[in-house]
Amino acid sequence: MTHHPRSRQPYLIVPRYLAGPDPDATTAAAHVLQAAGWHTEHTPDHTDYTDPGGLRQARHLAEDADPRHPGQPLMTWEFTASQVHGGRTAWTAWFCRDTPPEFIAAFAAALADNTPAPGTGPHYLQPATSPEPATAPLAAAGWTRRPGNGETAWYGPHQQAVVVTPRFPDTSHRGAANWLCAARRATDATALWLALACPHTPTHLIAALCRAITDPTPVPRRTPPAPDTGALTIPHPA
Repeated sequence: MTHHPRSRQPYLIVPRYLAGPDPDATTAAAHVLQAAGWHTEHTPDHTDYTDPGGLRQARHLAEDADPRHPGQPLMTWEFTASQVHGGRTAWTAWFCRDTPPEFIAAFAAALADNTPAPGTGPHYLQPATSPEPATAPLAAAGWTRRPGNGETAWYGPHQQAVVVTPRFPDTSHRGAANWLCAARRATDATALWLALACPHTPTHLIAALCRAITDPTPVPRRTPPAPDTGALTIPHPA
């Protein structure tokens, strides 16, 4: 009888925001976009995805790309939308290389959804509203809310994950701040991953990201995170 080592079975990680990247799922967002009929164009440095109407775009940098600023996280996924084909972008969202792929895929799925939006215009060009609908999943998951200077930070259990709402610029066009989603190691302030979205990103897209971050469903990983990652629950399949 052949015995398969238990290590061949994936570990199931909770919370998912500490699960880290997954080489087996690096194309999860790509699969979502391709399934939605987006056009794909490959170059040596990146892969571009464009929706059939040409108003939604995504770019995935090659995994061996070098950071523009050494020592800073490499933002390997970029999502944008435009009012007209080839026009100026209405908003942009970025995800770093070590972001759990489930989060990028959830954002991509919300962006690629072609369900008509109430009101006028496509859903991905709807103006951003109050942050509360986007952060409702954080409140429902029991995250801690801390108001700040024009923004609000939501902290997950053990203070290792945070979502910070944007701050819009004043009349002098100063003081703007993006949406920030991030997680850090338990032992220090080292960032495990981060994602940014400009203040004009449609609220429902951020809500989809927050739902993915707080989803209690375990995510599979072939290799468990390092011990200094933090408090994890790792049920291993029998």
